[in-house]
Amino acid sequence: MPGENSQESLQEKRWLTALNEGDTKALGGIYEMYGERIFRYTFRMLGNRMDAEDITAETFLRVLRRSGELRADGAFRTWLFRIARNLCIDKMRQQKLMELPPDAQHPGSEEKTALRITVQQALAELPVEYREPLVLCDLEDMAAREAAEVLKISVPALKSRLYRGRRALRDKLGSTLEKTS
Repeated sequence: MPGENSQESLQEKRWLTALNEGDTKALGGIYEMYGERIFRYTFRMLGNRMDAEDITAETFLRVLRRSGELRADGAFRTWLFRIARNLCIDKMRQQKLMELPPDAQHPGSEEKTALRITVQQALAELPVEYREPLVLCDLEDMAAREAAEVLKISVPALKSRLYRGRRALRDKLGSTLEKTS
């Protein structure tokens, strides 16, 4: 809905202004708006629920610590995702081996769960420069321009990485699914 984005933008400005003025309760409102999206992003990047929860919490702690720097100018979401991205990169550097933990179960049939796990594993096996654009654009529905800003690359570079990432994911899934058939 066209009015929905402007409502969210207006609400975001209110929360950021309140937080900037020292109202720490406003962080709850910001978390309410973005917490689930940041968690989904970090989970898809890291493939581990516990790490994703930690990184999500750390992202919002950094927002609180830097509340004096916040501007309600529409760039907040990009800044927030950039914080989460940097924390994910730091975490991946700490642990090179990325595995989907056994506790990452999804509701639904066993076949659906197996397919989701296969997709998550294939995504985790992609190089970060392909995984990040796929997660931001295809899974988080972020516009190419905004995703390029988060990743600090040009829009054409993002589109190139998206194309290559989608092709690599399709190739990985094709060979993985053929083995299980």
